[in-house]
Amino acid sequence: MPLAGGFLGSENDCADEATYELRIDICADCCLVQIVDPVDPDVLFQDYSFSATTVPALVEHFSGYAAWLKDRFDPSFVVEFGANDGVLIEPLTKLGVRGLGVDRSENITALARSRGHDVMTGAFTPELARDIRSEHGPADIVTGSNVFAHNADPTVILEAARLALPDDGLLALEMMYAGDLLEKLQWDTLYHEHLTFYSLSTIRRLLASHGFHVIAAERIPMHGGSVRVVASLDAARPAAPAVEELVRWESSIGLDKIDRWRQFARDADRSIEIVAATFERLARSASIWGYGAAGKATMWVNACHMAYLGGVVDASPLRAGKLMPGTHTPIVSPEAFRAANPDYVLVTAWNYLDGIRRNEDWYRGIWSTPLPELTFHR
Repeated sequence: MPLAGGFLGSENDCADEATYELRIDICADCCLVQIVDPVDPDVLFQDYSFSATTVPALVEHFSGYAAWLKDRFDPSFVVEFGANDGVLIEPLTKLGVRGLGVDRSENITALARSRGHDVMTGAFTPELARDIRSEHGPADIVTGSNVFAHNADPTVILEAARLALPDDGLLALEMMYAGDLLEKLQWDTLYHEHLTFYSLSTIRRLLASHGFHVIAAERIPMHGGSVRVVASLDAARPAAPAVEELVRWESSIGLDKIDRWRQFARDADRSIEIVAATFERLARSASIWGYGAAGKATMWVNACHMAYLGGVVDASPLRAGKLMPGTHTPIVSPEAFRAANPDYVLVTAWNYLDGIRRNEDWYRGIWSTPLPELTFHR
């Protein structure tokens, strides 16, 4: 597969486009879902094309997350790794919380700083954590949202978090959740950036090996289904009852059973076959576009060989005007979508269907979403 975020600047770039093996493994011991042959992160993130503040649902999410951190733990200083364009730093600042962001993508951190946010360029390593603590003091909370699982060696981040925190400090993580992956058949999130899908059981095991004790856990709707986990360096701090409740639920649906994941693989293959066959037939007599040039879109258009799409709509200025990885379908603005008015729209960013339909309430064609099962919407 091509890289999910490997958008091409022009036709001239197509000849040099690379593809990479994408094999998903399941640990036979703990059933951790993972990619064991990662792509070099300097290749993955050299020109990152995802700006979180261009997605209204994410702006709303991070505003709520900032309020949750403030209300629940009342921090004065928060360090966020994978800070993107400052989408969490901004609402934290408005709440009177000092926020410092770290992100390895130069173009995204430059965008964050242009908006007045304190965001550093680089990986969140022990060396950087020491520098942060020396210059700014210890953080009350270290947090990362939808970024922890992008790292082939989570030990580096966990060691950095320990160095940045005091003895009673907290680590808060938001991650796409293996429970939602299984329940909603979200094979389209299994791409090269997402090296690991954690359950609470697997992340708790990893955190404990680095001295972190899980005190809170809850499922949240971000990115089609995620889990929010808070861990303390203070082993005496009590855990909320919801932690054990979620662990029991995970066992009940088979997150810790290898045969259940083998069935997931078979179901994913069938989902791809159904969507590919259905839209290939429709394309013979109707115009079809995609909506949402997210990583999921790269997965769908390549797995289903959708070279016939007229365009993929995306409001982000970092993507519009580029070409989709693999199929080289043009990524276009919502204005171009209005002008074309296609017969069908496959919402490749299907977890944002409601918001997309609100933004495009003029459209009278047929919307469709591929997951949790192929559905058509008037």
